[in-house]
Amino acid sequence: EMLKSYYFIHTKNEQGQFVVHTEDCAFLGDAASRTLIGLHMNGESAMDEAKQMTNETDFNGCFYCAYSIHTK
Repeated sequence: EMLKSYYFIHTKNEQGQFVVHTEDCAFLGDAASRTLIGLHMNGESAMDEAKQMTNETDFNGCFYCAYSIHTK
């Protein structure tokens, strides 16, 4: 596995969740619409940090770039 930068999108999805993406995802969106979580080995670690950063609990992983943390 490689370290990647992870981000979350400021706008919640239809389920009311903040979606986590990797730096190279086609669905990341522009810089103004996202917050850098930091470098992580995997989505689980990135999501844990995002929850600590924000005091929010409702995150989901992108289906395309963070499938290991994607929930339906």
